[in-house]
Amino acid sequence: MSPSPPAPPQQNTAAILRPLYARAVRAFLHRDIVLTYSLLTSAFALITPPSTSAPDSLSDHRRKWDILRITLDVTVYTAPPADSATIPAALRSNALLSAAALLASLHSRSVRLFAPRDRPTPNHACLPAQVLVTLALASARIGCPAAGRGIIEDWLACRTPATTPATSKGGYEKVLEVYLLNILPTLGEWTYATQFLGYENELPVQSREPAYRVLIPFPDSNPITPILTDTLKFVRIDHFYAHSSPRKPTPACLEIEART
Repeated sequence: MSPSPPAPPQQNTAAILRPLYARAVRAFLHRDIVLTYSLLTSAFALITPPSTSAPDSLSDHRRKWDILRITLDVTVYTAPPADSATIPAALRSNALLSAAALLASLHSRSVRLFAPRDRPTPNHACLPAQVLVTLALASARIGCPAAGRGIIEDWLACRTPATTPATSKGGYEKVLEVYLLNILPTLGEWTYATQFLGYENELPVQSREPAYRVLIPFPDSNPITPILTDTLKFVRIDHFYAHSSPRKPTPACLEIEART
């Protein structure tokens, strides 16, 4: 019996990344920053940008590893360990950046990771919606929601319904959820959020109605705005329009990715 042909290189890479990811998530949840960073470095030595815009065997791995990488960067930036000497130098240098500069750096890095190599100019719409949502939530967490608004609006301007259907799981609808119920309210833009939703024509009616029920009772001048904004600060992205529990929130990415 002749031996089976060797697996394509990307399939070999995917087989290596799978158990590595589980270890990295466990290390992160145990606040082992050094090990998490080491595993991320090993993973991204294997993960390359896609050749074309078509999905490949590394598509899910790019998304999951990039979300974990962003989450680690933001966690160390907002809640660094008491002993800064234990922080890897690359993460420690982030502390020198303003919040807006950090977000711009994370966004540019993600665009480079997902931009197909057959395109001369990266299109920001190449970012998976889950990665965009992670970046947007990170902007609120580090105190620069205006920068998060900018990257969402840039993505919305670049995308087309054909590349990111409104009905795709975790896609356009999730981005609008965070944009309308998290980022804009944090900026006090309740009226604009309501107007945007009124002009939006891709989502089915049943998907727009829950947002209307949240937005319409609270105009910009309503004194309850800061309270509701704080409640929405950690909107979970795996349950549409669900709010955070009273406990300290687990990073939204890991509530999804640890189960995939």
